[in-house]
Amino acid sequence: MISLTLALLATLLLVAVPGFGAEEVKIVGRDFSFEAPVILRAGITTFVFENPGAVRHEMIIIPLRHGVTEQQIAEAHKAGIPLRKQMEQCADGEALGILLAKAGQNSSGKLLVDLIGGRTYLLLCQLEDPQGMPRHNVLGMYKTFKVE
Repeated sequence: MISLTLALLATLLLVAVPGFGAEEVKIVGRDFSFEAPVILRAGITTFVFENPGAVRHEMIIIPLRHGVTEQQIAEAHKAGIPLRKQMEQCADGEALGILLAKAGQNSSGKLLVDLIGGRTYLLLCQLEDPQGMPRHNVLGMYKTFKVE
């Protein structure tokens, strides 16, 4: 009876507490690149964002259309295609969330995302520091990861 009660309590905690039991993935935003896993597992995932760089960064997660590759994203940046146009061509819906981190700090929050198997996602920073300089994504601050 006690083991049944404990099993029910554990199940309720997993359902009632968002992120409890979710895989936690650390993304590191450097000046001007991301360090992130190439492949993640499908399911509820908690993202944390660390910025050891000298300027503030953001981490935006965007689902990509099927078949879109990081190479295509790189070519679009090199060709000078505006980000809005790239997202119209490559994104599959809206951004799933964003984390911000000041220089040398971690983001103050975490981002909970339900990753779908068979999909590719884009990590992107589009801030510009200082004002008037190229956006971070133009400087190479983007990366894709696949979900299995």
